[in-house]
Amino acid sequence: MYRPLSALIASLLLPLASHAGNTPLEPGIEFVHHDWFLACDNTGTCRAAGYGPENADSLLGLMLERPGGPGTAVKARLRVGEDGESAMPEGEMRLQVNGRDLGAVQDTGADEAVTLRPAQVETLLAALPGRARIEVVDSRGTRWPISDHGAAAVLLKMDEAQGRVGTPGALVRRGTRAEASVPAAAAKPVIMRGVLAATRPGDSVLGGSKALRDALIATLGDSDDCPRLIEYTGTPEMVIQRLDDSHVLVQALCQMGAYNFSNGFWITRDQPPFAVEVVTLEAEGFSHEERTLYARYKGRGIGDCVSGSDWVWDGRRFQPSSVFSTGLCRGVPGGHWTLPTLVSEVR
Repeated sequence: MYRPLSALIASLLLPLASHAGNTPLEPGIEFVHHDWFLACDNTGTCRAAGYGPENADSLLGLMLERPGGPGTAVKARLRVGEDGESAMPEGEMRLQVNGRDLGAVQDTGADEAVTLRPAQVETLLAALPGRARIEVVDSRGTRWPISDHGAAAVLLKMDEAQGRVGTPGALVRRGTRAEASVPAAAAKPVIMRGVLAATRPGDSVLGGSKALRDALIATLGDSDDCPRLIEYTGTPEMVIQRLDDSHVLVQALCQMGAYNFSNGFWITRDQPPFAVEVVTLEAEGFSHEERTLYARYKGRGIGDCVSGSDWVWDGRRFQPSSVFSTGLCRGVPGGHWTLPTLVSEVR
């Protein structure tokens, strides 16, 4: 089973009327065109990832990252993916754009402080909106390409998302509109973890309640997102987590696929009438220590593209705190990058 990120976003924005306080955090955007992938988060930072042509045996990844706000610079990182089978670049790697040597580059790895040099980034940005032959050449003379197919559309979408179209700082469609007109970046929102009440002896008994199971099913309507709960014929298998003096979190298996599964989570009163509220039907589990629901989904069985989301208990509700993807499925287990559309600081 694979659920697209749009479905995860929809599920994590379901309202919790009984526990609502402030408005739920909303993710930014994703956009895909050919060999390029864009993710912009809720602070205004955008990350555009380009890959080697799909059938070129190139496991390179290039990421261009730019914060929101006027006058911000673009940083670039390079990643040499590994799949355990394909050949890897050997010795010194040098970047070439349209046959022009731009000097040595290195795999920036997980260290976000290591980036390509500003002059290399400037040449990349000038070339990408048109036809650009981007290659990394190793010490043997082997060439490892990064595709330009889709780059122009993705960079234009980045400009649109950040409000840069028509300004001197736009990447694609520049103009004379004042740079100061670009919207400022938003601050990373802060979420405070709430306290969980202690478990009570009757909580485990509630996990076997047919009346509670029927109340959960009633929230599904015509949805087919939780067939395991509907079709289960034995004693209900529900996990109960005490939240506060009168509410509990209920977990029940919804779907089981070849390489993904999902649990449904509901907030309910601890006795009838249960007044059940759906949190999400597409999470994996709940971390008691972190007071967090989490979901991780593979796009393919080899796990070369993953999407995920998290919800943090703030004492009143489960607040969406993180949504991310690792980009296109390009044969590298775990993907090249973490590309968030929703970020927060959890304390």
